[in-house]
Amino acid sequence: MAIHRRSSCRLLAGVLLAGCLGAGNAHAAGKHAPRPESTAPAPAQPALVFDIAPLPVTTGQLVQYILTPAGQVSGMLLADGTQVMCLHELGENLPAIVHAGEQVSVHGLKGVNLPIVRAYAVSGPRGMRIADVRPATGNVPFDSPSIGPDVPVDGTVLAPLYGIQGKVVGVIMKDHSVVYVGDANAVRLAAWLKPGASLHAIGTGVTGERGTAINAREIGPDVNQAIHIEPADAPPPGAFPGSAGYDVIPGSSQAE
Repeated sequence: MAIHRRSSCRLLAGVLLAGCLGAGNAHAAGKHAPRPESTAPAPAQPALVFDIAPLPVTTGQLVQYILTPAGQVSGMLLADGTQVMCLHELGENLPAIVHAGEQVSVHGLKGVNLPIVRAYAVSGPRGMRIADVRPATGNVPFDSPSIGPDVPVDGTVLAPLYGIQGKVVGVIMKDHSVVYVGDANAVRLAAWLKPGASLHAIGTGVTGERGTAINAREIGPDVNQAIHIEPADAPPPGAFPGSAGYDVIPGSSQAE
């Protein structure tokens, strides 16, 4: 009886000791094991109306988001120099699926002679995809700050910045800043906007974690040669609010 009782006690003690060692090892492994990278959930979107499968696919490494002067994402710059253009909803969802330095795939229309792509769907490296499902009712205008703090940009031009119509509308700088001047100013100031040129610009815009983007009001090779230009978001010329001609509609009998 005594022998049987001692054997049972020894067996129970061994089981308890093994359990404690196993729990300790599991705790240590959990303490030192790498934590899975947290990823934002893919944005919920309506089902596609059109089949985008036949569209050309452009792949590359994301260098930076292209921002509007209000801080909205309007596209991406890839490592090979391709500029991907997105409408509002698609652009604002890009940071949820791809970050700078990661590979991205884009279903979209390629420029004929320019390094541009009009994106209709974008796939990130973690299997998430977003698509342009908005009805084709024309471009949704981005908010653009006509007033606000001045943001200076100084550095070297990396590449021309293209608009959705393929016209040059500004520049992307080597420090990733984006300077908008509008297509009319871009033609007039083409010599200052060439890749490799030194550029100084100041205007209203944003600067932060996503990057810097401004509507230039002053621009030049340096601060001493800067000239004043009409910002890209300047309202069309006309009578100022409150004046006698402000409420007159051009072409009406009042305007004659």
